[in-house]
Amino acid sequence: MFPKLLSSQTLIYHLILFFSFSLSVNYFVDLEFFNFLSYAIFHLTLIYLVFYFFHFSLFFISFLYGVFFDIFLIDYISPHLISFLVFVFLFYYSKKYLLNFSSRTISYIIIGLTLLMFVSETLIANIFFNYPINYQNLSWLFLTSLIVFFPSLFIFSKIDKL
Repeated sequence: MFPKLLSSQTLIYHLILFFSFSLSVNYFVDLEFFNFLSYAIFHLTLIYLVFYFFHFSLFFISFLYGVFFDIFLIDYISPHLISFLVFVFLFYYSKKYLLNFSSRTISYIIIGLTLLMFVSETLIANIFFNYPINYQNLSWLFLTSLIVFFPSLFIFSKIDKL
């Protein structure tokens, strides 16, 4: 139980989560693509970590990152928190079905869930807090996620072999 939580792979993924979180909440005006890139990498890493290295501590970690993303990015608590925790709960209750898929199918599920999380976070912020939907930023997030998806899976597979 704990070796899976404290393995070198999970520590690397947690470092990726921490650094991508840190970079995505620090707004670089001249390097806006850098913010989109780190935000997309965070979501891809979180979903990958939940799929392949699930542990109950991910509920707590998702809670913390969700709260901090909400505080730093939109000043309200719920859009990231709800979408992260709902994702982890849904994965927990459906993992026996999801893990029967091939690795290629799981890869498509990961990118699909990433894009779905972006939309859900945006919709929750809009519905609950009347936060305006910025379609241009959402499009950039989609494009950035699609661009970094395969390179990140390649890097993740190299990390898994450590």
